[in-house]
Amino acid sequence: MSFVSIQNLRKEYDDIVAVNDVSIDIEEGEFVSILGPSGSGKTTMLKSIAGFVKPTDGQITVSGKDLVGLPPEDRNMGLVFQRLALFPHMTVHDNVAFGLRHRTDLSEPEITDRIEEILEVVSLPGFEDRNIQNLSGGQQQRVALARVLVLEPDLLLFDEPLSDLDRQLREELRREIRDLHDRLGITSIYVTHNQREALTLSDRVLVLHEGEKVRCAPPSEVYSDPQSKFVADFVGDSNFLAGKTIRQNGTIQFKYDGFSLPLDGTPMSDDGECILHIRPEDIKINTTTNNKPTYEGRIASTVHLGSVSEYQIEVNGTTFLSTELGAPQYSEGETVTISFANYGPVGE
Repeated sequence: MSFVSIQNLRKEYDDIVAVNDVSIDIEEGEFVSILGPSGSGKTTMLKSIAGFVKPTDGQITVSGKDLVGLPPEDRNMGLVFQRLALFPHMTVHDNVAFGLRHRTDLSEPEITDRIEEILEVVSLPGFEDRNIQNLSGGQQQRVALARVLVLEPDLLLFDEPLSDLDRQLREELRREIRDLHDRLGITSIYVTHNQREALTLSDRVLVLHEGEKVRCAPPSEVYSDPQSKFVADFVGDSNFLAGKTIRQNGTIQFKYDGFSLPLDGTPMSDDGECILHIRPEDIKINTTTNNKPTYEGRIASTVHLGSVSEYQIEVNGTTFLSTELGAPQYSEGETVTISFANYGPVGE
């Protein structure tokens, strides 16, 4: 039996369907991200799990216990929100102690010992007497984590906790959240619109679009085999070619306006419409890739992004986005050849 089971979850607001028949099973100790753009239903789904929203239909169980209708305080879940909701007039000790004093029978010395231990875990040893207002944004985020972890929840829920932080601090805390998960092994569900967070934090990523589940798989599979145009476009960058498939010399070929590419090993029908997706890093410039076709084009623009260079390449009237590691090697207007190291069909 899965530790968390969500089956056919549906939430309606009048005539708006926020979550539409979403199901997922989560194993104990797993870290699952719910990824999607604004309005995709990810926060509604998280609030349904937490007990703040009552589903219109569906079942939510944790460790075999049906949670639908159970109030949030009886679910033993820890929640970390984008708005940390720390008490600015209290010390770090009193913020972390708040839940313990209201939800446990621990004595003050026991509470103090528990707080000392959990502040070590979140890398804030000796911060007990600090005032919240005197802490940095990253330190406040760690206090919010400590306040949740000290209650020893069965399930950790994160609602875009890093979205208000600058890039460097966000990267640092992202690594810390994953490290904490690996050390503590608490089953975690993490809501985000940030693809980088979802891909780097998660054991699996559940992608939502307009309230519906469109992909659920390990991060590498979501990226390499998105299965739909929406996922390919939302998770990373993609180039798309909309053409047709034909059977030629015993193989299925993709055809589009001067492009002819074999679809070896891909279960496709003959003579059908097809959308091909190609990641920018899979477009190789002036390189022959496994005897695959090459096409002559022109560099339309070059952008240096620090660790990578980005090129717009015009080929047969189609513009491709290509990326390579390092400083730019090609200049605007330069004639080049391109080949496709990897590509695959996606649905609408």
